Amino acid sequence: MIKTAIFTYLLALATLTGSSNASYKAEIDSLKAQSVKSAVVFVGDSRTIGMKTAVYKCLDKENEFFIAEAGEGYAWLKKTGLDSIKNTISSHSKIDDWTIVTNLGVNDLENAPKYVDTYKKLMEKLTSKSGKSVKMYVVSVNPVDESKCKGIKNADIEDANYLFESSFEDCESICYIDTNTYTKKIMSAPDGLHYSDRTYSSIYQYILKNISNEKKTKEEKS
Repeated sequence: MIKTAIFTYLLALATLTGSSNASYKAEIDSLKAQSVKSAVVFVGDSRTIGMKTAVYKCLDKENEFFIAEAGEGYAWLKKTGLDSIKNTISSHSKIDDWTIVTNLGVNDLENAPKYVDTYKKLMEKLTSKSGKSVKMYVVSVNPVDESKCKGIKNADIEDANYLFESSFEDCESICYIDTNTYTKKIMSAPDGLHYSDRTYSSIYQYILKNISNEKKTKEEKS
């Protein structure tokens, strides 16, 4: 249960409404203690930066790391992102269980096949050589408001997401999370590309909930 504790803990923090209930605080402290050897690395572009900003405005969370650069994509991932992921994991020797959450692609949808290949190669190295438990969750490219964001088409986003979803079906170390369908229902995008704080927070919670559920299901089967 330690592997799922961090997501239950982070999700509880993300939905915290300021309750002073003593038993609730005790539960949070317990989950925090269980999750101390687990960590999450979020990797992405300006949308990931926006999500971090929205979530961290009212919360102080531990064992979360963000590696992101505005306006970037595959070239940045290859040049900078991959080394940053590896260095983050290797420099925290006391953390045994790692989850990588990637949300790249909206800036270079044409590179979807390259992302697939690179993610698989990265996980082959990390799972065989790092000595850690590492799992990757590839988050779908989320929609845009085409009336405001003229350079990106939702049809192209859907094509990239189909490739992501179908490419990792047989991967033991990589899972796909469809946030695109969910985001369409709750999306508020002032400039067409970037979301409101409420939307970012909802996507964050949705990601953590999906990871927690997947890990629980796997543990129950084992």
